[in-house]
Amino acid sequence: MIYRVAAVSFLNTLPLIERFLDGRDPRVVLTRALPALLADELAAGRADVALLPVAEILRGKSGGLLAPGWGIACRGAVDSVKIFVHGDPARLERVRADRASRSSVALLQVLLAERWGAAPPFVEAEPVPGQFPEPGEGVLAIGDRCFAYEGALRAAGQTDVQAVDLGAAWLDLTGLPFVFAAWAVAPDFAARAGAAGVRELAALLDEALADGYARRAQIAAREGAAGRLGPGGEAGAAAITYYFERSLHFRLDEGDLAGIDRFRQLCVQHGVLPAGTAPLFLVR
Repeated sequence: MIYRVAAVSFLNTLPLIERFLDGRDPRVVLTRALPALLADELAAGRADVALLPVAEILRGKSGGLLAPGWGIACRGAVDSVKIFVHGDPARLERVRADRASRSSVALLQVLLAERWGAAPPFVEAEPVPGQFPEPGEGVLAIGDRCFAYEGALRAAGQTDVQAVDLGAAWLDLTGLPFVFAAWAVAPDFAARAGAAGVRELAALLDEALADGYARRAQIAAREGAAGRLGPGGEAGAAAITYYFERSLHFRLDEGDLAGIDRFRQLCVQHGVLPAGTAPLFLVR
């Protein structure tokens, strides 16, 4: 069976999808798009499995999380999802939010409510390095854009803007990991593929991660040479290797699933997700 796989084009996906790039695995057709567009790939029948933002999975945009679970998660500082704030977060008048984001926007809404008692309006906008927030404003940047934005902030010697790492803030609030995205299947995939197809796809994704993570140093060297940045806007292979090894983890365990459920509960509590949103559904 040929599997149609969709993932984002950010640096953090490479340990998960390196094996699928350039048609290297004949069992996989890979599509890459912004996180906010991946749910459409599943819904339109253009993908069998997608690295879907967890907020979209909880909104029922997939057929469930493929078990036992692989994705993009952190246990503390994630380094690539931050809000840059000019002033007191409790007094924010608006947030300019990265248009590529879904889970990060929902997470920030929860954190602002829980930690600072704030509920500022969100405006969709692409964070542009060098365009720093005005007083009373926050800018949410994710992924590679976060690295570029923070690098420009540091280069400008800007001291009026503070950066808040959303992964670290979540751990401080809940004591749990946070999962930003996970492999989720299309609503009709299990029925089409059957139990054997589900198992084969799970094994394929597990093998891909084992292969990609084993090659993380080579991936980091290649991407660093191509000009990709790592945490803090630092250039070079060492920063990217640190990101793969220290900022992120990719195999999800019971703690990660507990983090997803706590996120669901808080999203419902604060009106980010509708009341009655169901717990995570696992496809085995």
